[in-house]
Amino acid sequence: MPVKSKACLLAIFVLTGILPASARGESQLVDRPRQALFATATLKTMELPTREVAEQLEIMPLLNELYNTETPATPERKAILREKIQETILESYFDAASVQAEADRETIRLGALRESLSSKRDRNVEINNATNFIASGALNTVGSILGFTNRLPPFPGNVNQMLSGVVSATMSTYALKQNSGGKIHSPATPTMLAEFFGRPVDERTTYPESVWRFLHGKSIDEPDKSRILVMENKWIEKGHLEPHGAKREKQKIDLVCGVGGKTRAMTLDDISDEISMIADIAAVTERLSHHLRDLQRMIDSDVLDPGK
Repeated sequence: MPVKSKACLLAIFVLTGILPASARGESQLVDRPRQALFATATLKTMELPTREVAEQLEIMPLLNELYNTETPATPERKAILREKIQETILESYFDAASVQAEADRETIRLGALRESLSSKRDRNVEINNATNFIASGALNTVGSILGFTNRLPPFPGNVNQMLSGVVSATMSTYALKQNSGGKIHSPATPTMLAEFFGRPVDERTTYPESVWRFLHGKSIDEPDKSRILVMENKWIEKGHLEPHGAKREKQKIDLVCGVGGKTRAMTLDDISDEISMIADIAAVTERLSHHLRDLQRMIDSDVLDPGK
């Protein structure tokens, strides 16, 4: 819009007393009409992913019986059905919460390992830089001093200056290696990734059946693949895991699954990869709570609105 047009429009707003909120320096937030505090849902309006969760949790037959209009259940039977459905939803919700809690615990543990490696790397780099500066400076100084006198041939001074360059190049090359952070032996304890790849698990890293079924259910973005398969492809694409058939594929899986060994140590990249994968699992598991909420909204919808 031309500057003159903007000025004219602003003048009109000023004369009429109507100014945009931005021009008045007010908040840009908007409001919406008041809605029902707990919205109800029905089988007809149930989204496909939520229906799949209901089938995975084996409560779809109970919902069909609860809302069967052709042969309505007795009030006593409806009360029993609601109780069974609510128990399943509640237990599944706690299953998802327990997985997320374990993800938080592992992330904190891995974060401490990564911090330890980072601190060690930073200290080694500082020592390397100081050594490089002192050694190169000393050799250059000696070489320059030897060049001041005519009694000595120029060879010794040139040698010192050459050694200075060699030391500087060597220390700089070693600094590149130090930037990788070195390695650390992680405790040989199963992680949240272990069960997916058939590695040993313990009580804390064994997935509840409800969450396991959800993670192996159809992905919303790619219905022909499961959620966990979509995540695995993403991990390979981002370099968190080695491609299928790669030489280091099994070794990398063992590392992130907590299969330890004296000859196996994790680098900073390995730890960061594991943290990212665990975060993905926690994020996808959290979606289960969304579908459980939608299922919970259906429990008493026939009581709240008999016409539905």
